[in-house]
Amino acid sequence: MGLKTEVDQTFLAAVASGNIRYVCLPAAEVPCAVGAWAQLYAAAASPAVPHWLCGFRISVATGIVIEQSWRIDLGYGGADGAAIAAGTVLVTDWPLAIQSAAAAALGSLETQMLPYPVRIPTDIVDPGSRMAYSVVDNPVGGAVGATSCRVILALAVGS
Repeated sequence: MGLKTEVDQTFLAAVASGNIRYVCLPAAEVPCAVGAWAQLYAAAASPAVPHWLCGFRISVATGIVIEQSWRIDLGYGGADGAAIAAGTVLVTDWPLAIQSAAAAALGSLETQMLPYPVRIPTDIVDPGSRMAYSVVDNPVGGAVGATSCRVILALAVGS
């Protein structure tokens, strides 16, 4: 059996076991700072148990009438602070796009799940790490694509 098949079966067995909980953090979405890093949550607000980054939800601006595309970076670690880059970047240049034939009255939420969850390390010395994101290539002028973000984490996998 190949490594990919083994990883697939192990992950699906953990998910099917019922011993998995998902949480969306932070409680309120963090506004996008185009071209800069934005802190999603401080280390003190991080889950104090091992957890996995499974995906993210991004809000899209109202009024988009043409195709908009941009890229997102996600990471953890580094010093707490609003505009400080993540110490470890997990997702780089994840492409996002939206197209609308008529101006949207409400912003929409785009949920993006990673093909496989990425483990965020925790230990007794460092029970949690901050998480941050950055949006690049957000269109300037007119309708702006991405407006805010949250991450989807898995807790208690297989425990």
